Amino acid sequence: MIGAPLSVAVPPGREPERRHVLDVVLSERLGLDWRLRTHDGPDVRITVGEAADGRAVVLPDVLLATPDEAWLTAASLPPGPLPRLPVGTLGEDTPLGERIPALWSRPGASCAGEAGPEGVTLHVDVLGTVFALLTRYEEIADGPRDRYDRFPAARSIAGREGLLGVPLADLCIELLWAALLRTWPGLRRRPTSYGVLLSHDVDEPLSTLGRGPRLLARQFAGDVVHRRDAGLVLRRARAVTDARRERFDRDPHATFDFLCDVSERHGLQSAFYFLAANEVHDDLLGHPWVQQLIGHVHERGHEVGLHAGFGTYRDGGRTEAEFGRLRALAEAQGVDQQRWGGRQHYLQWVNPDTWRHWDDAGLDYDCTLAFSEIAGFRTGTCHPYPAFDLLRRRRLRLVERPFQVMDVTLFGYLGLRPDAARETILDVARQCRRFGGTLGVLWHNDEVLRTARQRRWYAETIAAVAGTR
Repeated sequence: MIGAPLSVAVPPGREPERRHVLDVVLSERLGLDWRLRTHDGPDVRITVGEAADGRAVVLPDVLLATPDEAWLTAASLPPGPLPRLPVGTLGEDTPLGERIPALWSRPGASCAGEAGPEGVTLHVDVLGTVFALLTRYEEIADGPRDRYDRFPAARSIAGREGLLGVPLADLCIELLWAALLRTWPGLRRRPTSYGVLLSHDVDEPLSTLGRGPRLLARQFAGDVVHRRDAGLVLRRARAVTDARRERFDRDPHATFDFLCDVSERHGLQSAFYFLAANEVHDDLLGHPWVQQLIGHVHERGHEVGLHAGFGTYRDGGRTEAEFGRLRALAEAQGVDQQRWGGRQHYLQWVNPDTWRHWDDAGLDYDCTLAFSEIAGFRTGTCHPYPAFDLLRRRRLRLVERPFQVMDVTLFGYLGLRPDAARETILDVARQCRRFGGTLGVLWHNDEVLRTARQRRWYAETIAAVAGTR
C-alpha cells in the first residue's frame, strides 16, 4: 500500500475544471487521495508525496490548456480521423484492449504511453478527454441540432468515429490506472461491479386516457393496418368499455406489474418516471388511477421519478413546478424516497441549462444522456458522476446516471428485429461488465409490451443481461 497521497502538479489556469475532473477520476472512481499544486511545466505530473525516488506519471495537457478565445468553441475540438494509439505493455491484465482512440493527445504520438525506470509517460490527454466526455463539452462547442432541438449522435466526435459502442472516458481512466499501478505497484483502487438499471418512462399510462372517438379510431386502424394485431384490437376495445366502468387493469398499456415482476425476479429495482401531461391529456397526474399507480409502484419497492415534459429542458420554472406537483402527489400516496430523479421527455437536453434547472429544482439525479437514434455511450462512461456547469464553472449537486439503450432506438430508429435488438443490448452490457459499470436500459410501459411474445422477449432479455439465465 502507498500511504502518502498523490501529488498532482498542473499548469496554471482552469482550476475549477481541473479540480472537478481530478476529483471524479482519482477520488470517486479510483478511491485515491490526492493534492493539487501548480507548476510551470507544460504537462500534468503525478507523484507520491515529495517524490523522493523520482518516479512520476506524466500526462499531456491539451484540452484544458486551450486558449480562452477558443474555449467552448469548435476550434478546440479534435479534427478527425482520431489516432488509434497502441497500448503495448501498459495493457497487460487490464480491460484496455490493443489500441486507445485518442481524442486529444501529444502531437506525433506513436503509442498511448511508455514505461521507464522513472515511471510512465502517457501520450493521451486522459484528464481532458474525461472532462470533455462527462461534461458534454462538444455539445456547447458544436451546435447543429435535430428537429427536437437535440444534439445528434452523428455530430458527436465518438459518433463520427464509430466509437459510441465504447465507453471512452472509462477507457481513459483505465489507461491512467495502468500507468499509476505500473509506477507504484502498491496502489489499491476502489472496486466497482457490474449492475443493471431499468427505467420506464410513463408517457401513456393508459391507452384510453384523454382519447376521444377520433383518436381511438386512429389507434384501431393502426392495430389493423400497421401492427396487424387482431388480439390488440380486441384488447383495446375491451379497454374502452372498461374505462367507462372505471376499470383499468386490463388496459394494453397497464404493464406495470409485469415490469415490476421481471425486475424483482432478478433482484433489480426499476425506476418509473411519470409524465405530467402528453399530447392528448394535459393532466395525467390528476387522474386518480395514475396517482394510485404511483403509490403501488412504491409499495412494490420500486422508484418513482419525474419525466419532465416536452420543452421543459430549457424552462427551469416548468421543471420545478412539474417536480413539485409530482412529489406532492407521490407523498400523498405514501411515497417516501431519499432521492428523486428522472429523465427529460424525448431526451431533450441542452448544455448546461437542463442540468442547472434540475439542480435548482432540488432533483438528485438525471438519467437523460443517451442518444435516441443509436445505442451507446453518449457520456463515455457506464458509471454515475456529478454534473458540472461549463458556463458557471462549478460542480453541481446533481448526479448523471448511466443510460445507454432505449426500446424506441432499437425498434424505431434502427428498425431491428428481436434477435438483433437483443444482441445490441448484450453488446452494450458486455462493455459495462468490462469496466465494472452499470447498464442503463429504458423500456416504456406501452406499445412494445403489447403482446405475450414481446413480454416473453423482454423477460428473457433482462434475464440475459442480469446474468441470471
